[in-house]
Amino acid sequence: MPRLTRPFLALSAPLLNGLGIGAGLLLCTGVIAPLWGLSAAIAASSGYGAVGVADTVTTPAGKPAAMLPAVVGALLVAALVALTHGHAVAEAATVLLVTFSALLWTAWGKRGMPQSFVMILSLIFQMAAFREVPMDRAAALTHLAWVGVGAVGMGLWAQLTALVLAARYRTLALADSLHNLSELIRTQARWTHDRAEPDASTTSQQDLLSLIRQQAALADVFQSARDLLYDRATEARNPRRRREIDALIHVVNLRDVVLACQLDIDQLPTAPSTRAALLRLAHFLTWHADRVAAMARSVRLDAPMPLMAPAPRVLAPEDSRALQSLARRAAHLHDHCNALSAALQGQAPGPHPEAALLASLVSPATWSLAVLRRQLHLRAPTLRYALRATLAMACAVWLSRHLPWHSHPHWLLLTVAVVMRGSLEQTLARRDARVVGTLAGCALASALLWLPLGMPARFVLLALSMALAHAYVVRDYRVTTTAAAVMALLQAKMFATGAHPVWLDAAERLADTLIGAALAWGFSYVLPSWERGQLPLLIQRLQQALNRYAHHVLHWQEGTALAPERTHARREVYDAIWLLAQALQRTVREPAYAGSRTPHLEALLIRSHRLISQLAVVRIVLMHRQPDLHGPTATQAIAHTDRALHAWLAVAPDAAPPAPPRPAPGALDPQDDAVLVSHALPEPQGDPTPWLLRRLAQIEAEAAAWADAARGVARAR
Repeated sequence: MPRLTRPFLALSAPLLNGLGIGAGLLLCTGVIAPLWGLSAAIAASSGYGAVGVADTVTTPAGKPAAMLPAVVGALLVAALVALTHGHAVAEAATVLLVTFSALLWTAWGKRGMPQSFVMILSLIFQMAAFREVPMDRAAALTHLAWVGVGAVGMGLWAQLTALVLAARYRTLALADSLHNLSELIRTQARWTHDRAEPDASTTSQQDLLSLIRQQAALADVFQSARDLLYDRATEARNPRRRREIDALIHVVNLRDVVLACQLDIDQLPTAPSTRAALLRLAHFLTWHADRVAAMARSVRLDAPMPLMAPAPRVLAPEDSRALQSLARRAAHLHDHCNALSAALQGQAPGPHPEAALLASLVSPATWSLAVLRRQLHLRAPTLRYALRATLAMACAVWLSRHLPWHSHPHWLLLTVAVVMRGSLEQTLARRDARVVGTLAGCALASALLWLPLGMPARFVLLALSMALAHAYVVRDYRVTTTAAAVMALLQAKMFATGAHPVWLDAAERLADTLIGAALAWGFSYVLPSWERGQLPLLIQRLQQALNRYAHHVLHWQEGTALAPERTHARREVYDAIWLLAQALQRTVREPAYAGSRTPHLEALLIRSHRLISQLAVVRIVLMHRQPDLHGPTATQAIAHTDRALHAWLAVAPDAAPPAPPRPAPGALDPQDDAVLVSHALPEPQGDPTPWLLRRLAQIEAEAAAWADAARGVARAR
């Protein structure tokens, strides 16, 4: 590989995307400034920078749906600012209208957030432009025209870079999925190692919750990869594209196998042989984590797959039947890793046989109004968020006109808009990051502007700041805030050269940040949307997802006719658990009187995790050992478990618990199987039917415990 390409291959997708935006800004200003002057270039850069927020890592097909609303929104906001400039009441009304309208975009979740910030940033940029440079009507129209040039140019540049970088984005999505999977396996190995310690006879709930959160977070990582790799999968005839699609399918399936490796570990009897076996299993998992991490590096750097030493041994002759069961699941993990390695080196021609199904797993790119309509009532979190943010902005507008300094009132508004988030936990995190990043950015900008920099150098710094701010907005908001402070101070000097000393602008920026962060924090308690208000719908979604997924797992052996429904059901249950894990994390920062954080919520997450882990094992049995099952017995037991799960998972949490279903003839009693005893278990290499019956009994017990935890959350509210 040529040496010059290695730095490029080491870039992450967000950083690559951010650098592409920065390069486009340099190209835009580099063309406009020599031909039409600096003022035109500065105006175009403001339109470009606002619309650039919407240029995220997406497919070329999904780019128009993201960029067109951004261009239109930025131009409408710029026109409103131009019309109301110089009229205090009208200008304040514009700020509040734009804020409220912008935050309604958050109804579409992660997809809508960039659109929201496009409007906010356009408002701030244009307020700065019209305040720093007096304009008559003709100058204002000229300024708006150049803003439009920059906005449209950004939309076109985003489409072009998406086409150029599409293949690289797909490769990086697969590499990120592999990396996150390797981290999950490594965490599972540490958890297994900790269970082998003498003082770890019982599982620590907090350790388990941490592991569950990491497993749940994979849902978001995998969905991002699906959106990039499965888009237009029916047209993917390139062997490299087919190889990446095949590999991602194996990566997603490996998650289930890792879940299966966790089962029963905390129930093993205390014995020296148990500790030795768990240490071997932990070493085995670590070896596979290293192997998957090496695959991730090879994919990222486009390098050959590394050679690995033979996998360490897991099973010992003296191991009990319970430990032999763990060894079989470890063997399945090894087989799936081998299949993943083979897929990464495959050369299969043509699109994937299930390309149509894979394409259906891609997130929608359209803006359905039904999503917004569901949020237009006073109890909806999006509407409450928009209302309290608008009230905070109204306070900031009033305050900005009564502060001793008033040269950059838009800075105070910007801080309020970007610090206040939909939840208190996110607002507090943004508050801290904003203050730290602004302090660092002001110091850095003061040092840079102290140097005798010409206008071309300032445009380069502006482009680099924009690239870094865009690249790190999700990964580390402190970096984004640092870059934004540098960008703001550079723009202040470009709009009004010599108006203020650099240190005075930096001091004002820091003061506005502190005041704005305090305002956003304080208004977070106005019209709050605590998690307890959202839990019923979230639990209902999780309940329905578990019910559908369990039904499809228990009917896995019924051919391939239900394959699309099975795949969608599995994705939905992992997405729902991810949302529940996020809700649990947010409750930690809520005040006690909110009443959102209850032990039942943690129990519900743990029970959900254990239930899908048990279902993962049943799926593995039905996939790999169906011919060895005793047909009539297995069919009868599966049908009974299906009915039992429907009884437990189809009842609303606030309703009376259903009567437990009568056990099937010959079924195991899960209460008698709570502790693993080696002589009570069947031979792992023999008839798998007793193992299936045991798992089905445990699934019924977990479903009953899940329903009880859900009722506990409902009672706590």
